[in-house]
Amino acid sequence: MPVKDDLPLPTLRDMLASAHLRLIMFAVLLATASLVLSGGLVIRNYAQRNLELVGRTVAYTVEPAVLFGDREAIRQGIVSVAAGRGIERVEVRDSAGQLLAEWQNPQQGALATLSRAANPVFWPNPAVDQVHRGEDHIAEVRIYGNSEGILRYGLAGTIIALACLGLTVIATRILARQLQSEVVRPLEHVAEVAHAVRRDRAFERRVPASGIAEIDRFGRDFNALLAELQGWHAGLTSENRELAWRASHDGLTGLGNRQMFETTLCGAIDHARRDGSALAVLYLDIDRFKAINDDHGHASGDAALVAVGERLRAAIRQNDLAFRLGGDEFAVLLAPTSGRDQAGMVVERIRQEMAQPFRLPSGVHIAARLSAGVAIFPEDGESGDALLRKADARMYRDKRRDLGSGVFVNA
Repeated sequence: MPVKDDLPLPTLRDMLASAHLRLIMFAVLLATASLVLSGGLVIRNYAQRNLELVGRTVAYTVEPAVLFGDREAIRQGIVSVAAGRGIERVEVRDSAGQLLAEWQNPQQGALATLSRAANPVFWPNPAVDQVHRGEDHIAEVRIYGNSEGILRYGLAGTIIALACLGLTVIATRILARQLQSEVVRPLEHVAEVAHAVRRDRAFERRVPASGIAEIDRFGRDFNALLAELQGWHAGLTSENRELAWRASHDGLTGLGNRQMFETTLCGAIDHARRDGSALAVLYLDIDRFKAINDDHGHASGDAALVAVGERLRAAIRQNDLAFRLGGDEFAVLLAPTSGRDQAGMVVERIRQEMAQPFRLPSGVHIAARLSAGVAIFPEDGESGDALLRKADARMYRDKRRDLGSGVFVNA
């Protein structure tokens, strides 16, 4: 059994159409009921006066026949006056209350049966008139009303009401389609844009104009909000990229930092292990870097680090990566590599690049020399830590030898 939350929600079109339908049906029913009721009361009052007039006419007509006691003449007088005038029954009684003559409406059928059932409701009491001879009261005329006219009027009103309700349903459906086109569809456009922004981050989307003042005002405010969100999103995206870059790169040289080096080295080792290939780690250190800081200042030391980073990028292959691990320590990842000979050639190119003097902020030109150590996977170790330790140890041996060319790769 579905729970309440799983039931589909009503649409705005359905709600508006239902509300208009209920409102119009209530108005039509109220107007119909008021018209039928007021018309019925008018007809009933008119019929009551008609009964009273018929009663006087019958009393005047049957006076001679009553005086002579001619019952047939009395009945003929009743028929001549009462027939076809919305009368159910006419009685003429003498002064003692004895029935002298009577006329009954002869009509038959469903409407006549219904009318006779409704007569006590509309005509609970007959209209009474006296037959006089001079000052003497000689007879009494009783007129019972017939409700057929009122029922016909009520039936006609009901038919008209049903017809109006049918026209109301048609008009409501037409109105619902207009609402769909003019009101609901622009709101659906807003929902589509909001969904695209939430799902796809499509902040460049905008709500089109609808031609309705209130919805257009809402659309302009919504578009302004989207523009602000687009600006904020662009700023946040840029800041996130900047933060991500700073988290993985050295802010001075632009090279990858130690964290990026360790992550990249682990990935390269896994790849080399699957492919059965080799890779090389170069561990580099600037000789006598402290003297540059002490003799020329920290700005010159920073300039030396920037120069080393630029020349490392220029000396290595396009698919190799250079990193600054911290201080004056650098690393290069050669993946893949053919072995020690290729690693040695890369180190030689790096030293050739470093042999070209660079200018410090103080105006002095110096040439930096790098001590280097090389470790090959998997010969020198099968983990990043093992390779880095091996390359670091060879770098320090190279630094102690203080050689002007070549690199120690076989210790």
